Amino acid sequence: MSRKLLWLGIVFPLALLAACASSPFFSPPSPPSGMPGADIAASITKHATSELSMLSWIGGLAAIVGIAALVITRGAMGMRAIVCGVLLVILNFVIANYLGWILIPALVGTGAISLAWSYTMIRRILMQRREAHGDN
Repeated sequence: MSRKLLWLGIVFPLALLAACASSPFFSPPSPPSGMPGADIAASITKHATSELSMLSWIGGLAAIVGIAALVITRGAMGMRAIVCGVLLVILNFVIANYLGWILIPALVGTGAISLAWSYTMIRRILMQRREAHGDN
């Protein structure tokens, strides 16, 4: 039984790392080339997604350590490391494929919060000036 667990503990993380390094089944659609700046956006997106391989490596290593901890402690510890490792690999996949869907709403939300905060601060400053001068 322990030999099977040992082999499973070796083969599963290696398969997980090999799956992360292989080419994806589909690629995200590229922007139309007729749009101005589309080639720049495409190159920036490719550069940003190629830098995400660190998440896969850390996720794979966390899964390996978790499986080793499961084998060494006979199932008492290690599940958190495996779950974190798998979640990091899934996070890498989601960010690599849906970066535009994540980035644009984050930018719009940040801009809306900044505008609301600026409006509130300007209104507060103007109210203080009005009270200081005694104007109503």
